[in-house]
Amino acid sequence: MVVPNASWQECQSCGERILPHELDRALDDESRRRQGLLTPREIREIRERTGLSQEDMARLLGIGDKTYARWESGRSFQNRSSDYLIRLADKNPSLLSVLEARRRPDRSLLISEYMKNLRSLKGEDRTAMAAHGAELDQSMAELLRQRLQEIARTRQAG
Repeated sequence: MVVPNASWQECQSCGERILPHELDRALDDESRRRQGLLTPREIREIRERTGLSQEDMARLLGIGDKTYARWESGRSFQNRSSDYLIRLADKNPSLLSVLEARRRPDRSLLISEYMKNLRSLKGEDRTAMAAHGAELDQSMAELLRQRLQEIARTRQAG
């Protein structure tokens, strides 16, 4: 690897090379680039854009808090599959929440209970039921209604 303007110290007695922190980081970043991985700075920026804490991002990625913190600090490299998930989170922040919901073993029961109680919670108005009391334009209300029907059909079929 070539890092422009690189300099380091060398011990006169043993010949050991001592790399400054900046050079060590530059070498790691170049290594990540060659492997097609995000740099620690890019990982942190994506997390910040999604508005998540390190702990929340770690949970959504299915890893430990300390592992994720090491990726952001550059102390360790993320694996390729986690790198893909982080990139997906950048393009579609809600995607990780969808994946997390699908991992929950009680997901089907939660959806079933939600659908069963929806009328009593929000009355008979379908738009109000879909919007949970919030104002929505007609097209968004229709999309939500269709999605709820799709979930109900999937639940009934499964």
